[in-house]
Amino acid sequence: MFLHAQGELALGSRLKAVSESLYAAANAAYRETGHDIDAHWFPVLRYLQVRGPASVTEIAAAIGQTHPAVSQLAAKLRSQGWITRRTDRSDARRGVLELSAEAERKLDRLGPVWRAIRRAAAAAAARDGGTLLDALGAFEADIASGRLAADIRAHHARMKDATIEIVPYRREWAAHFERLNAEWLQRWFTLEEVDRAVLGDPQTHVIDPGGAIVFATLDGEVIGTCALLKEAPGVYELSKMAVESGFRGFGAGRKLLDAAIAEFQRRRGRTLFLESSKRLGPALQLYESGGFVHYPAPRPGSHYQRADVYMVYEPQKAKRPGAKAAPRKHLRVVAR
Repeated sequence: MFLHAQGELALGSRLKAVSESLYAAANAAYRETGHDIDAHWFPVLRYLQVRGPASVTEIAAAIGQTHPAVSQLAAKLRSQGWITRRTDRSDARRGVLELSAEAERKLDRLGPVWRAIRRAAAAAAARDGGTLLDALGAFEADIASGRLAADIRAHHARMKDATIEIVPYRREWAAHFERLNAEWLQRWFTLEEVDRAVLGDPQTHVIDPGGAIVFATLDGEVIGTCALLKEAPGVYELSKMAVESGFRGFGAGRKLLDAAIAEFQRRRGRTLFLESSKRLGPALQLYESGGFVHYPAPRPGSHYQRADVYMVYEPQKAKRPGAKAAPRKHLRVVAR
C-alpha cells in the first residue's frame, strides 16, 4: 500500500484509518451480540459509568476531547435516552450529566463484549510485532482479513458460555482487589483512610488477622471480589464487595455473597455484620435477600464516614415472602 511505503511519515494517517476500522469492528461486535451502543459513544458513557455524574468540561478533560465535541455528543445521547442532565446538588449554577436508569442497565451487560474486544485487539497488536510499524502492519492485516472480527466473536462466545467461579485469595490478585473497590468507591463516595489501608495491603489487613478474600472470575478474568474481615473471635464483617462495571447483572454479586457467608459458617462464626449506605439500593436488596437484617445505623464505632446502614446476618428473621436466605450448604470454592 502507498501509505505503508511512506513509513513514519504516514503514521498519523494509518493510525486514523486503524481507529475508524476499530470503531467499525466494535460496532459489528455490538450488533452481533444484540447491543445498540455506538463505539464512538464509549468514552463518554464509560466515564459516566465508572466516575458517575460529571460536567461536560470534566468529561472533555478526562477523555481528551474538546468541549464542543463532548457537548454535541451529549446532546445526541440525551435525545436517545442514554443520559440526562440535572443541576449539581452541591452547586445550583452547575449542570451535570448522568446515565439514565436504562443506560445503566444496558452498560452493565457489556462486560463480556468489551473483554472480547480487548483480548482480540491485544492479540492482533502483539502478533508478528517487531518495530512499531511492523506491529501496526500486522494489526491492519488482521482487521482487513476479518481475523480481528473472528477473534472477537470467539472470545465473546467463550465468555458467554463460561460459568462464574469463586476462587480464594491469591497474592498476585491483590491489585484486582484494590482496582475493583476503588472504582465503585470513587464513583459513589471517596476513598477514606481505612479504605486506602485495606485496599493497599490486603495481606496485612485482611488475610493475616484471620480474614478471607474471594474473587469472582469469568473465563479466567477477575470481575468481582469480597472480603470477610475478622474483628474478634467469632465476629466477622462482610466488606469490600465489588463487581466490575459491565459485569453487573450476571450473578457475580450473589455468588460472592454466598461464598462469604459459607466461609463464615465454615469457621463457625457467631456474628456476621456489614456496613453500607442507603445510596446503594441494589446492594441492600442483595444483602436483605441473603439473610441480613437492618439494625439501627450507623453501627457504634463505625469505621466509615459514609456508613448509614448497619445489617446483621440473621437468616431466620430475614425470611419473608419473596426473599431467599443464603443456603446452609457450603458453597464450593474452586482451589487454584
